[in-house]
Amino acid sequence: MISRSKTGPRRGWMAACALLALGFTVAAVPLPSAWKNWRYWRAIDLAPTDTERLATIVVPNEVFRWSRTTLPDLRIIDDGGAEVGYATRIREGSVNNVPTPTTVVEKSFAPGNYTQLVLNLGAAPPFHNAVEIQTAETDFIEWVSIEASDDARVWRIVQPRAPFFRFHLQYHEGAQVVPYSENNARYLRIRILDKDKAFAATGATVYHKTETEAERVPFAAAFAPGTPSDPKRSAWITDFGGLGAPVSEASFEVAGPAEFIRTVEMFGSDDGIQWYRFTQGEIYRYTVDETTQQHLSVQIPFGGAQGRFWKVEVDNADDPPLSGVTLHLYTRPRHVYFEQQPGRSYRLIYGRGYARSPEYDLARRLEATREQGAVTGRVGPEQENSAYTDPHPEPWTEKNRFVLWIVVGIAAILLGYSAIQSLRRSASTPQSNA
Repeated sequence: MISRSKTGPRRGWMAACALLALGFTVAAVPLPSAWKNWRYWRAIDLAPTDTERLATIVVPNEVFRWSRTTLPDLRIIDDGGAEVGYATRIREGSVNNVPTPTTVVEKSFAPGNYTQLVLNLGAAPPFHNAVEIQTAETDFIEWVSIEASDDARVWRIVQPRAPFFRFHLQYHEGAQVVPYSENNARYLRIRILDKDKAFAATGATVYHKTETEAERVPFAAAFAPGTPSDPKRSAWITDFGGLGAPVSEASFEVAGPAEFIRTVEMFGSDDGIQWYRFTQGEIYRYTVDETTQQHLSVQIPFGGAQGRFWKVEVDNADDPPLSGVTLHLYTRPRHVYFEQQPGRSYRLIYGRGYARSPEYDLARRLEATREQGAVTGRVGPEQENSAYTDPHPEPWTEKNRFVLWIVVGIAAILLGYSAIQSLRRSASTPQSNA
């Protein structure tokens, strides 16, 4: 009994030590010589397969510490060192606007009330839910109400009150597309609620707008008050440290019932000193008939942008700053798809500067329906290539600047000593009389 009780723990310790040794062995395994210029790798954990199948992984955010937004140095290799083609997908979301033929049948102004447009969408219009009001005006802010009717006699409210604005002088595009409740009414009545003057509307386009939500993953970003670029602005700054994953979206939480429309600009920086503006947008919140309308996020398109430091500024103009603001940043995950072969294992490699983005035909032949059936793999911890060779080594003089300065200093001393000796010899030599 005693010998058995000792054997169990001993075997457990031996197994643990074997696994630990195996972990160290794996960590020390170099990449094949063809990939000696790639500095980092991660094992891809996939269930074995008997037939070829599509697999997918999500690129860890930490990979962006060593790579750029487009991941030009990202590669997948199999256990034989062969390069494996892949396709990258970012679920950005989408907006699809399908226009409906529209005729303006009335444009009028009721002094002290509003400017009115009446639109006819035809005898059998499709469903619609948004209208773009065209105007040559460049700097304005107005409120709009929209009603729908099947016969131009009985009207029902589909948008009680929505903002409609543009500020070209401040480079703010604003919002000229006004949403409303979806319907298939033949007539729309748009009222621009400026009682003082007629608004110069030149026309309108009606759409059926469909929107797909973008995928987003939050960052654990802690914002602190920052120095704004203008005294009429509020600013917040965060430092990501070593994490360089692209930022794709900023969203706001604003305490209290305050109503507002504010322009937002987002900036990135590598050093916290020189800032680059990446995008701008509008956030707003207002309440009509006890219903709150709000839009509290700003997007950075095309996969986002990178920077160690991020600054978000809100333009308050002459209004007081928003109070109780909480900011959140998000990224769009990079989904990588590749074809898994029977009996093969795979690694994700990265960390080569100046690499060009690869081009694989899988990116063009991969269909969305096939993506949905892909097997999901997991990416292991980061390992450093023990056989790494820098493809662009620094010149010896750059790596050893202190030696160069020592040599320069010695040369200066020798030149100075030589000059002094020369002057002494000149002084001690008697001058001959002509």
